[in-house]
Amino acid sequence: MSKELVTFLTTCAAIEQECAQLYRWFSELYRDDRQASRLWKKTELEENNHESQLLFAAKLAEELPAVPLLEQAEAEWKLQLVRNLRQELGNEPPALARALELAIAVEEDLAVFHLENVLHFDREEHRKMFEAMMAHDREHADALTTFLDELKAGGSAG
Repeated sequence: MSKELVTFLTTCAAIEQECAQLYRWFSELYRDDRQASRLWKKTELEENNHESQLLFAAKLAEELPAVPLLEQAEAEWKLQLVRNLRQELGNEPPALARALELAIAVEEDLAVFHLENVLHFDREEHRKMFEAMMAHDREHADALTTFLDELKAGGSAG
C-alpha cells in the first residue's frame, strides 16, 4: 500500500502547488492593490505549507499506517482541473472580483484534499499530529469571501 499511498499524497501535494502558483500569479497581477496582493500572498504561502505537509506524509508512508479515503483518479482529475484553470486564466486575466470568486470555488471544491480529509489513520496519534499541522490553514475560502464582500461593498482600499 505504501507505493500507492506515496503516489496519492504526491498528487495531492501537486494540487496544492498548482493552487499556490495560481495565487502567486494573482498576487502579482493585483500588486497595485496592497490588501489584495497580501491576501493572495498569504493564501499562496498556506498552500505551500499544505504541499509540504503532504510531501512529509508521503515520506512517512512506510511508518504511517494510513489509507487514502479518495481514489487516485479523483486526485488526478482535480489536479488537471486546477492546471486547466490556470491556463485558461493566463489567456485572459480576470478582474479582481472574478479572481476571488474563482479562488473561493477552487478552495471549496478542494477542501476535501486537505490532509485530514484524504487519509484514514490507523493510529490516533498520527491523526492528531497532522490535524495540529493543519489547524491554522482552514480559513482560505472564508478570508477570500470576506475580502470579496468588502470589495463588492466598496471597502477595498488598495
